[in-house]
Amino acid sequence: MTELPARTAAYNAFHEAGLNRYEANLLLNNHAWEAVAPVMQIVTDYVIESNDVGGIDCNDLADRLRTAGYPLVGDEDHDAPEDDDPAA
Repeated sequence: MTELPARTAAYNAFHEAGLNRYEANLLLNNHAWEAVAPVMQIVTDYVIESNDVGGIDCNDLADRLRTAGYPLVGDEDHDAPEDDDPAA
């Protein structure tokens, strides 16, 4: 299995700083978790609300992610509310 070039470069940088692969992997995994935690919180809140309250659909989740600065891959949703639209 090949590693991604960025991860390999990070391993090399950590190695030069005196860390072994285990320590480097631990730091990279912690960083990755910190990066996805806000998105997972948005998804968790959405799932809880959709189960407990109802009346929301996947577009609401996409809007919440987009509003928080995490647009979906290939997201070109033209019916999403515009920030500068006075009618919205």
